[in-house]
Amino acid sequence: MTPEQRLFDFQAVASLYAKRYGPANWKLQSIGVNIFELKPWADRVRAAQSDIEYFEIMSKFVASFRDGHTGYSTPSRFLADLGVYVDIYDGKVMIEQIVRSRLPVSTYPFAVGDELVSLDGKPVEELITELAAQQSYSNPRTTRRAAADAITFRRQSEYPRAIELPAESQIVVRRASGDLETYTVPWTKTGDPLTSVGPTPTPVFATKVDRKPSASAYDPLQLLNDLRNWSVPADRYLGRKRVIETEDGEPVERSYVTGWGARNPYFNLPQGFQLRLGRVAADPFYSGVYQSGENRIGYLRIPGFSPSLPTQTVLSILDAEIAYFRANTDGLIVDVSRNTGGGCIGLDYAARLIPNRFWFFGEHLRPTQSLILSFEISLANARAVNADSWVIATYQAILTELQASQRENRAMTGPLPACTSAAVPSALRPPTFENEPLTAPNGQVLAYEKPIVFLVDEFSVSFGDIFPAMMQDNNRGPIVGMRTAGWGGSISGWPAGFFAEASATNTNSLVVRRQNIVSPDMPTAPFIENIGVIPDIELDFMTRENLLTRGAPFVAELTRIMNEEIAKRK
Repeated sequence: MTPEQRLFDFQAVASLYAKRYGPANWKLQSIGVNIFELKPWADRVRAAQSDIEYFEIMSKFVASFRDGHTGYSTPSRFLADLGVYVDIYDGKVMIEQIVRSRLPVSTYPFAVGDELVSLDGKPVEELITELAAQQSYSNPRTTRRAAADAITFRRQSEYPRAIELPAESQIVVRRASGDLETYTVPWTKTGDPLTSVGPTPTPVFATKVDRKPSASAYDPLQLLNDLRNWSVPADRYLGRKRVIETEDGEPVERSYVTGWGARNPYFNLPQGFQLRLGRVAADPFYSGVYQSGENRIGYLRIPGFSPSLPTQTVLSILDAEIAYFRANTDGLIVDVSRNTGGGCIGLDYAARLIPNRFWFFGEHLRPTQSLILSFEISLANARAVNADSWVIATYQAILTELQASQRENRAMTGPLPACTSAAVPSALRPPTFENEPLTAPNGQVLAYEKPIVFLVDEFSVSFGDIFPAMMQDNNRGPIVGMRTAGWGGSISGWPAGFFAEASATNTNSLVVRRQNIVSPDMPTAPFIENIGVIPDIELDFMTRENLLTRGAPFVAELTRIMNEEIAKRK
């Protein structure tokens, strides 16, 4: 690209966020980042000496927002993989997994639990700082752990200079004995390295013809569903997944951190645990029961809120589990740690766990003209095809608020209820903040009524943030674990300049809770973005002892907390 083309594309990306970035005002208030202060970035873009340098500047520009949903992706599939995967335990970068088929013990005797000290002469803390500047997230702890992972597993789409890694690297490892050992480890590289996007790329301008769809082709819920994506951007999640072997040679899947988005838990449940769901690949949940003293404890893991099975199938499976837990347990652990988020099916899950009328979240939307136009068209089309009354009422209510916000020159709308239950009959009301628990036709409450503990961590993202926030706001049970990721909005994807051929994701909205949240490092506000969910009881899995024992101390403490909650009811 020419310098002029780079500047043109930078202006296009900056304009995207100036127009559509929902949390813009909140970022200025909470972390002092002004997304409209562009001169320092424009100066850097003008001075860039190569396309790779430009891509790195753009990654850093978007990363400065500290937003897990918002990212910049270079158009490359190049990947460098060292075969040694690390994470942060006890504040140190420790080896978590080793691909032994590539790095046999005879040549590379370091082990899981050993500390990675440096790579090619750079201390790991220096590397974390460099990598975090290119891919940053709402929660600093999440950012550090993702950056640590990238020390030994690097995609060019996220880290433009990944192509500059050597054929092999020298790592320094501190063994459990305290001895420092140095090893030369080869990188496995796949995909074509991107050095430039060509001297004369041609942008393609497409014109969308606005036609009134036929009743058979038109989906009245399409626009609502487009705004109901509270999940990790697919490229970040799927692109970081890899299949490796455990120490005993069994294949396991890993992404960013062990167990992120995985159905099976990343720790061992107590001896005697009786598995119910999780035996077959199609099971959307992992569940079972175990005995602890006099108490029978249920365990339900929800890996995400975007199941691959049809909604009603998933809810039928969940209904059967809740019925079993109601009859056979004294308390229930609901695990939404390392959860990748999803959509409004989370409201249906909540209705099965909260046995009384409950409040569910809302959103502030950015009143852009294009969004207003989209709602005008969707409202007209919904009326034309005689869509359900609640669909028409929902479009009308949101459109009215968008138009009022634009007239009054407000940056965001007031809070709008975000979700409708899949179980709501079509003749009933549009989304509302107040929702009902699951009941039988005779009115009997079928939701779980006994004590619940909700498990979270810093990789509970997006709807994985929202769900425990709603449990906390409704006083359903203690949130246990670590502060969640703080990804508080819905997302969409956009082109990031015609010349660069890159892509970007944008946070469209700002999720709002029932009340203001007081946190130690953010302004008091009712938002999830950057604040996350602060646990009622802190419990950290990320210790060396948990790494080496598959979470034995962690699970023992979680069980103790569950038993305490049960005792409060007796």
